[in-house]
Amino acid sequence: MSATLPPSRAWDELRLTWPKLPLSAAEDVSTVIRSLPEDEDWEPGFARRLPWLGYLDVPDEARLRERQAYFFGFANLWTMSNAYRRAGAQAFAPVLQNTKSDLLLDKALQWAEGHTPIETGFATIARGDTDEAPQDRATYAAVVEVYGFLDLHRAPFYNNLAEVYRDWFGVPGNVDAYELTRRVGEKTTAWLAEHPVALNGLAARLRGWLHADLHTRVQLETIESPRVRKIHAADGPPLMDRQFTEELARHADSELRALRDVDAGAIALHLLLDAKLYTGKLGPTIVTGGRSTVVAGEGDSGHAPEILVLPATLRPVGERALAYLRAGLHVLLAGAPGTGKTTLAQFVGYAWDKNLSELPNNIPITEAPLTTVGTSAWSPFHTVGGLVPDGKDSFKAHGGVFIEPTSTTGETWTLRNGALVLDEMNRADLDRCIGDLYPLLSGSVAQVVPAGLPGIQRIVANPRFRLLATVNDSNLDDIVFPISEGLARRFQRIELPGGTREDVLAYLGITELGAVSDPRHVAAIEAVDAFLEVAREHHLLKSDDVGDRLHFGVAYFALLRAWVTGRLQSPVLEATPQEQARDFLASSLTTLARSPQWREALRAFVAKA
Repeated sequence: MSATLPPSRAWDELRLTWPKLPLSAAEDVSTVIRSLPEDEDWEPGFARRLPWLGYLDVPDEARLRERQAYFFGFANLWTMSNAYRRAGAQAFAPVLQNTKSDLLLDKALQWAEGHTPIETGFATIARGDTDEAPQDRATYAAVVEVYGFLDLHRAPFYNNLAEVYRDWFGVPGNVDAYELTRRVGEKTTAWLAEHPVALNGLAARLRGWLHADLHTRVQLETIESPRVRKIHAADGPPLMDRQFTEELARHADSELRALRDVDAGAIALHLLLDAKLYTGKLGPTIVTGGRSTVVAGEGDSGHAPEILVLPATLRPVGERALAYLRAGLHVLLAGAPGTGKTTLAQFVGYAWDKNLSELPNNIPITEAPLTTVGTSAWSPFHTVGGLVPDGKDSFKAHGGVFIEPTSTTGETWTLRNGALVLDEMNRADLDRCIGDLYPLLSGSVAQVVPAGLPGIQRIVANPRFRLLATVNDSNLDDIVFPISEGLARRFQRIELPGGTREDVLAYLGITELGAVSDPRHVAAIEAVDAFLEVAREHHLLKSDDVGDRLHFGVAYFALLRAWVTGRLQSPVLEATPQEQARDFLASSLTTLARSPQWREALRAFVAKA
């Protein structure tokens, strides 16, 4: 590696800011690559290693920017789909890491010419494959969606909502996604040919949309220190990401404006079709609030029912949890407060109850799975059942929350028919509360005989029963019971890490790449960066392959989010946006002051204002 990567003046300048860096870029790249076989969890860091692709095999600095621009566009092509950003990265990132870029680009160019993956194949190499035996991955959701982007002038997108096209356009259920959208494309093409006035209007509409700013999720140059960001903004050239984004936007604008009217009109129509599917699911109005987005629509009662929208950062974890449920396991979501455990459990439980193949983007609150919260007052009465007065001077057996209510009229009870979300599981002494059900939870028996329930002969298993439990690993108050090994092994544990800078900004609804003009957004970014810099100085951040993380989740920033979205106004009207942002951020995190270390960090943050 050192022999093929030449010395870099830019690297020498970078070491002036970060002296701890190795002497050369070659040494740093070599260290990263050598460490990969020893790191079982290296794949999530693919995005952080992406910048190195532009440096590999470069003979001199004159060619460096050209290769960086190539990989910037290449990476944006393959990581822009919702499937990659929300779920498919777990499956598709290894394809990008292990398959030659020219092979993938060749497939993309063929698709743009009208060939489908069925015709060209998509034989690529992922983790576990060999060079001699690449696998066809045309069915990967990320592949289907990228194909849809490149073929949008011929057919609409395909996603899980697009299955409704089978009913709308009379397409049989035995054809695949590519054939489905191709047939729909034939229908829309014919309609546009019969309605030239509509075609012209749609083409004009598409060109009217092109003034919007382009935002990408690819970062080739990042500066994580707020202090260095300010120095760079004042004295340095524009960040490479912004330069490439603007260049990419110019090329995209030029290409789209050069489209024939028939192609531009078809793209607009297909985008509107996709929007019809999406808004049909969501309802007309979106309001942000709480730990997830709340969507208001029209209900039968005349009131606006609330709909929860799944945060994109939680989707990969949720898809894994849903896979565990399908495998017959119960799931324990663990992590610090504010990481979205309860929200995620509700989405996973909903998908399980509805027999969905993947998590939906949103769910009506009224259809969320049954959710209960463990407390120290729980006993077997609350989980399994017990005796209650029957109003006739005697008692009757009453089923607990783990029992299916419709089964309690006879001598045989069954476990609940669906998912049960058990929030704050370690607030209750569950080892004492559910002892009778231990064998049923592990699947080792089909039925148990309960003790202390007269007239109840047995409780039988239910193949649809699943527990989705949450625990806080960082506990700030009240009684917390330890979870025994016997109980813990009946759950598949999934850790939800604390928030990163990108997670916090996404929670606030801020996309930093591209132009940020809203004064509240600018002020919020500055406040978050300043806070993270103080936390870093006080050694209060965790570092992993993705970057620096907080010890808690993004929901702690709810007050700042309310201000950013305009739902909260500062009582001090003469305060600047920067002053308001810092005030609301500090107020959001007041509960952290219980810890002496965080109390000192918050004081330092306020003092820097």
